[in-house]
Amino acid sequence: MVRFTLRQCAYFRAVAEQGGIAQAARVLNISQPSIAQALEKLEAVTGLILFDRHHARGLTLTVQGRAFLEHVVRLEHQALQVEREAAALAAELAGEIRLGVFWTLTPFFAADLIRSFAEAEPALTITPREMSLLELAEAVREGSLDFALTYDRGADTAGLNLLELASLPPMVVVSAGHPLAERTSVRLSELADEPYVMLDGPGSRHYFEELLSENGMTPRISYVSSSLEAVRSAVAAGFGFTFLVMRPPSSRTYDGREVRTLAIENDVRPLRVVLASREGVHRGLVARRFAEHARSYFESAVRPKAR
Repeated sequence: MVRFTLRQCAYFRAVAEQGGIAQAARVLNISQPSIAQALEKLEAVTGLILFDRHHARGLTLTVQGRAFLEHVVRLEHQALQVEREAAALAAELAGEIRLGVFWTLTPFFAADLIRSFAEAEPALTITPREMSLLELAEAVREGSLDFALTYDRGADTAGLNLLELASLPPMVVVSAGHPLAERTSVRLSELADEPYVMLDGPGSRHYFEELLSENGMTPRISYVSSSLEAVRSAVAAGFGFTFLVMRPPSSRTYDGREVRTLAIENDVRPLRVVLASREGVHRGLVARRFAEHARSYFESAVRPKAR
């Protein structure tokens, strides 16, 4: 623990630069005894001899004093920087936002959302973390994340603030060679006898299983993967159909085949993309600016593409 103060250091620097206690007292507009007492305490706690005392010529720095003065100058500069940064934080002109992102949303939204916010608010920093739905909800609840970009289903979000950013309808994905591939939409009953490729991501599987159940479908599961791209590749290879809510811009899969995306004609529940936060987080100016930016970003840039 530091036992000397910035005030003592400032008095020491003034004496060193002015050449004596009387001169420093005039510059600082304080009493000479106050400065003398501060110097005595500074030497006592540091164990240094900072000045040679001359009866006629005042004070001169010792070798230890000259070296210590260099440290004091750097310390004062650092203290001023801390003071400026603290003022910026108090005015909420700077700061860090700890943002968690659900893993299937990350490649579609995270980088561009963070980049656009950095352009709009260069003094603010976003630190992203990619996590599962369950991990995101818990991290926001316990306070290790400020916000989570996630879905409104698949995890317990009770007690969290949910700001809706987008509502994404599920889609059917089939291979380019599938009999329905030239269609733009399909009724789920037309897929009743088709094998199903399951996206087994945390939360995603539950949502799609509910979708199947609500429409009276119990398809044979032909392929399972936690990777969105692996699921698309399996569909392209002819393993069956799948449901997705996120649509990559290219119909081509990693292995060079192609898939087709069809709208669902049935009345099905969409999956909402939300910005989750703890109660009270939105009261701060920094948090409000980020939440508003996220809303604007999804409305103007992403929402029209999320089909």
